[in-house]
Amino acid sequence: MARHGPDMGARKKRAFQSVFGDGDISQPTPAATPAMPSSGPGQPFGGPNINTQPPLSDVREADSVKARSLSESSHVRDQVHWDRAWHLVTDALSLPEFPKSASSPQLLKPQKEALDSAFDKALEDVLYPTSRLPYASHTENLVVWHTHQVRSHFLHQVLPIILHLANQYAPEALVSGAVHVLETAHRHYLHGLAIIKEGMDVAAPGTSMLYVEKFRRDLHAVITKSLMEPLSTSLRTVLEKSVFTILGLPQSKSPERSDIIPAGHKSDRALQDLLKLVESLKSVGLAGESFQVTFAEIMNSAMTQYVRRGCKGLWESEKETSEGSSDSQARESKNQASILPRTARHSSASKCVTGLCEWIENRYARLAVQVLNRVDTKVNVTWANKERFKEMGIGHLADLRIRELFDIVVNWPKSGGALDDLRTAITTPQRRLHLTEAFAATLNKRLLHPGTSTLQILQAYISMIWSFHALDNSKVLLDRVAYPLQLYLCSREDTVRIIITGLLADTDDPHADKLVELAQLLNTGSQQAGQKASDEELDWHDMDWVPDPVDAGPGYKRSKNADIIGTLIGALGAQDVFIKEFQNIIGEHLLKQDGGFEREIKVLELLKARFGEAPLQACEVMLKDIQDSGRVNGVIRRNQKLDPSEQELNAAKADPSMVDEDPINPEGLLKPSLHAKILSRLFWPQLQDETYKVPEDIEELQKRYEEGFEALKASRKLTWLHSLGQATVELELEDRTIVEEVHTWQAAVIYAFQGDEENEVSPMLTLEKIVKTLEMDESLVRSALKFWTNKLVLHETSPGTWTVLEVLNQEDRARSNAQATASASANVDESADETALIANEGITNEKMAMYWQFIQGMLKNSSSQMPLQQIVMMLKMLIAEGFPYSNEELQEFLSGKVQDGVLELNGGKYRLRK
Repeated sequence: MARHGPDMGARKKRAFQSVFGDGDISQPTPAATPAMPSSGPGQPFGGPNINTQPPLSDVREADSVKARSLSESSHVRDQVHWDRAWHLVTDALSLPEFPKSASSPQLLKPQKEALDSAFDKALEDVLYPTSRLPYASHTENLVVWHTHQVRSHFLHQVLPIILHLANQYAPEALVSGAVHVLETAHRHYLHGLAIIKEGMDVAAPGTSMLYVEKFRRDLHAVITKSLMEPLSTSLRTVLEKSVFTILGLPQSKSPERSDIIPAGHKSDRALQDLLKLVESLKSVGLAGESFQVTFAEIMNSAMTQYVRRGCKGLWESEKETSEGSSDSQARESKNQASILPRTARHSSASKCVTGLCEWIENRYARLAVQVLNRVDTKVNVTWANKERFKEMGIGHLADLRIRELFDIVVNWPKSGGALDDLRTAITTPQRRLHLTEAFAATLNKRLLHPGTSTLQILQAYISMIWSFHALDNSKVLLDRVAYPLQLYLCSREDTVRIIITGLLADTDDPHADKLVELAQLLNTGSQQAGQKASDEELDWHDMDWVPDPVDAGPGYKRSKNADIIGTLIGALGAQDVFIKEFQNIIGEHLLKQDGGFEREIKVLELLKARFGEAPLQACEVMLKDIQDSGRVNGVIRRNQKLDPSEQELNAAKADPSMVDEDPINPEGLLKPSLHAKILSRLFWPQLQDETYKVPEDIEELQKRYEEGFEALKASRKLTWLHSLGQATVELELEDRTIVEEVHTWQAAVIYAFQGDEENEVSPMLTLEKIVKTLEMDESLVRSALKFWTNKLVLHETSPGTWTVLEVLNQEDRARSNAQATASASANVDESADETALIANEGITNEKMAMYWQFIQGMLKNSSSQMPLQQIVMMLKMLIAEGFPYSNEELQEFLSGKVQDGVLELNGGKYRLRK
């Protein structure tokens, strides 16, 4: 007969119980139960057998009844035998009461020495009733019974004890106590199972392992389901403390950067304790999937903590900090290459990347492998997984660097190591997209707002170009993040002026209010490389060639040069606006300065290479005018005898203050001197001039100069632009002498205060009298009076009346010494601004009607309604010479049109009134 095993009875029992309910299987049949056959047909129940001779016809029927009676007797006998065996075995294997105190000693039940041969036979009968008691109809699975007994015992006796510990003890004590209680319970549970297993192995060797494994799985599932939630917080605390100690991470949650603690005796002891704890947790069923998830989260947190604590704000590259001989550096570089993961070995290793990879290889990966190999994991974790751990660590580092990217860009070039970190990590289109999206959001939040000056935005843009070119020289990433910044720069009115001023700036200028970075780039010659050399399609000799990025758009063309100046100029859109502004600014430089104009020529050549020669023809003519006027000025001065006389030369040589000058310049020492710059009216920007009377001496010099020019250029005539000139004024007061470089209208105002030779007392002049005498605009007179008052040359004796301040008191002298330099710079700029404002008012009266026609055409033909910013941008594109007004000035003009009933303003948009 085939042996079905204990499972057959268990399946029968579950099917029976699902219909009729649970029965009592632990009570065996009493020993006095008779084993009598049933009464035969025709006989009274329990009566004696009457030995009568049946009829011949009933002989065959009587034999059948006798056989059936014998079968029924066997069923009863086997069932009673099995019931008694079940009662003996279950009574011996029943679990004792669990001690309330974990320290109370308790012997395992039953003791093997107390088990006799009767128990062994009963155990075999219960385990294999099919072969030993084939007529027993009601049997049970002993392993299933023991499993149910263990589950009930755990839930009602062991679990309450552990839950009580959870409310009383700290995390470490709770975990230790819970493990001790579970180990004690396991000894009891496995002791009974071991007796069952031994009986199974004796009767049928090799059949017990499946049942034992199933019992363990069921027991561990009950323990995990019941205890992981109440113990999870404490277990996480204990594991996190141990892991952080082993890995050298600080326990505090401070966001500040701190050094990683090197490995030592403390970390080794913590590792031993952790491995012992993991083995204990595994033995009691607490090292399952929930534990593995918790451990993985802690390890991930540890890696994040290492990156945040050890790498935050550390942006130097490894090559910037390495020292020593070339041989030692070569060996160190080789070792670093072997430490890095394969995906990062093509990049320059930074200090953070090399430190992170060493930490992962020597400490992190070692801990992960040792712990996970002691628990039952579905994935086999080996030492080869350290490569994946390193890639994960570099990914965490990339997340940190992406959050820091704006500060990294602003601190270029001191942040090359951080860009190396990013370059090793952003190797997939998804990471590249995440980087650009995060940086664009940070850029919009921290830079592109009204509180940031245009100069700061341009400086950040230059750093962006350098940084992103170092990060990805394909410019794909830069193009993604730069468009909002370029659009915002186009809305700033002073963008073009600042760029051009930066190109023309002096690199040695100590002031930080100019974009001197562009002048430095121009002087170093880094921008002189031809565009063709920078953008070659394919260089067969380039050993560092890489294919185009997979996320590059159509029409992509790689550039090997950062091309800072070209990128800035190209970001401004229309070249006409840039050229017009360049023409205005270079005109100001040519008028205010003397010299060779090397910077101006260099910038002009750069723009000619980019835009062509035709758009910049006017600028070339302007430069030629200044160069030619120097020669013409020298000829006229010689012909009209305007050069210093012999008497002035002798006086200069006798002047002690001029002895050190080489060569000695006697200009204006005894009489006024005049130099002129002759401009071609048709090629220069529209130069606005304020007419006023100049001093008689200057007027006489101008007439002599005109005569000389007409003699030299018979077909041409000079028109003097007084307000655009410069003058050197020397004022001799009673207690001091002041020398200033000022505008001619400022010199004319102070000249009006010059006293007569007979009357040495300086006159007292009112504002109205100065305006009338000089025939000068009142705003210019006020500006000049304010300038000289700040210079402590004039003072206002009464409202609207000024006179010369010949002698300074002690307080005025201290103020003069403290504020002279700053006041001079501020007032010169202020007076220049006022001059520009007056000139713009003249333009407003003359040309605003033409601009109004453009605005009407746009609102009729392009769009029926436009916001102010769109109107400004359209005017700048449509008007060839550019739109010279600010947004505020245009808004004021449009407000006047709204008041006149010509325009309507609705929701911030202007439209023509119907």
